[in-house]
Amino acid sequence: MTIRYDVAEATALTRAMVAIQSYPGAEHAVQQFVVDWFATHGIVAEVWPTTAAPNVVVRIENGSGPTLMLNGHTDTVLAAEGWKCDPWQGRIDGNRLYGLGACDMKSGMAAIMLVTREMHRHRDVWSGTLIMSAVVDEEAYSVGANALIAQGIKADFCIVAEAYHPSIGIGAAGKVLVKADVIGKAAHGFMPWQGINAASEGARFVVGVDQLSLGTHERIPASQSILSFLSGSAQYVVTIPERAEILVSRQIVPGENRESVTAQMQGVVDGLKSPARIELSTPPPYYPSFEIAPEHPLVQAVVQAYVAEWGSQPPLAHSTGVSDANLIAELAGIPTLLYGPDGGEFHQCNEWVDLPSIVVCCNVYTQVIQTMMPRVWNITRDT
Repeated sequence: MTIRYDVAEATALTRAMVAIQSYPGAEHAVQQFVVDWFATHGIVAEVWPTTAAPNVVVRIENGSGPTLMLNGHTDTVLAAEGWKCDPWQGRIDGNRLYGLGACDMKSGMAAIMLVTREMHRHRDVWSGTLIMSAVVDEEAYSVGANALIAQGIKADFCIVAEAYHPSIGIGAAGKVLVKADVIGKAAHGFMPWQGINAASEGARFVVGVDQLSLGTHERIPASQSILSFLSGSAQYVVTIPERAEILVSRQIVPGENRESVTAQMQGVVDGLKSPARIELSTPPPYYPSFEIAPEHPLVQAVVQAYVAEWGSQPPLAHSTGVSDANLIAELAGIPTLLYGPDGGEFHQCNEWVDLPSIVVCCNVYTQVIQTMMPRVWNITRDT
């Protein structure tokens, strides 16, 4: 028995999804495409509601065994200026497809859709449950992943098909946003002693925050940035600002969380003894940091499949960026890693994906299913 993946089909499927504009909050059309594609292959895709566009979930139950989830997102960032081709029609140059979302991550979506179809066709060669989840809004607030988790998604393992080649992503920093609202008292700018300058007090807060110690981890770096500082009036007036708003982004490492970061910054507020009132909050999105051990069976299964496909040992990487993997791993408690097709120019013009690498990913995912849901079959590679 042979399971075969075809580059031409993977290319056509990726191209069809790239052609559907799917900015965060506007993924209805591409999600319907996913539902319809599965329907043409006799597979029922469930539509799970969110506060935005719906998620699409395919669940194939096939006897006893573990549950593996293959996850991807269907939204893209906004199109940047300077594209050399139509971002949605794209172009093929050699083995590369150029288009918005080609690599981040409609090619990864194509791979997990094709693997799910083949596992549905070949139920006789594996045992367990396979879940394919196509989620929305990953590029903004991860509405889709958070909804999936709130609705009780369960699995023993998860692979997020983000473009990560040649590495396998086994950890990432998390992200906390802290907003400081500074409330002072307006006064004439020539008589500042009659008021409380929210801008000045906010600046004192920023200085204190910049002196904080960040978390440490041997593989995951932490960082902190002041994203915005808003105060005063857009119109020129000689009035001391009574309000200021400061937004701080903190990349966190294992051992830190939203509460610990907030407590640390509250310590700055308390130490200032400011005459202004400084109120802290943590608006969305929030991503806990995550890490899966290199010796975990899922990691080893992916490494084994990678070596079989590429003939070399893959790097195990930790990222400063965040993704739905952070949420699935930490909030849902599902051991998770990232591995997807090869590509480049993410979040830029002229984004591209290496088309043969989509099929290689299909082969890797299939071999992982073979390892994690043990039965044996042969795979014919067409790369």
